[in-house]
Amino acid sequence: MNRAIEHRRPRSRRTGFTLAEIIVCCVLLALGFVGILAAYGNDTVASQRSEDVTYAGFLADEIRTMAQQMTFANVLALGGAPYSPAILSTGVAQDVSTWSQTVVVTPVTAADLNTQVAPASATVARLTVTVKKSARTAIVQTYYIFKMDAVPFTDGGTGH
Repeated sequence: MNRAIEHRRPRSRRTGFTLAEIIVCCVLLALGFVGILAAYGNDTVASQRSEDVTYAGFLADEIRTMAQQMTFANVLALGGAPYSPAILSTGVAQDVSTWSQTVVVTPVTAADLNTQVAPASATVARLTVTVKKSARTAIVQTYYIFKMDAVPFTDGGTGH
């Protein structure tokens, strides 16, 4: 008795993705795009802050340059009301009205730049310049202006 052996093929599985797999993939892709957009926004903010700090440094240096062109007595009288809008070393107001500079002048001695003295006996003026954009501090810089006739100059010890 020969029975023919019947070979059944196993049912082939259907290939492809289920709806659940597609939904999970779409959610993951959406999260990735949201992350990329958030990173792009942070990059823009960081770039603007960097630009503001650079410009604020320029405006602080302008106050230092202006002080270097003055007599020492005028430097001691420099502090006071803020310059708003900001000014350049030439004394001309900068055309950006959102920027301001405030200068605090502290008379100190050359022997110890941290010791405050009376203006009459000062040999150094410590200028602390605060630059703000729209009332928000962008940078604070400190400079020292020396009373040049009180600074002892030497020839480096050569005796010539």
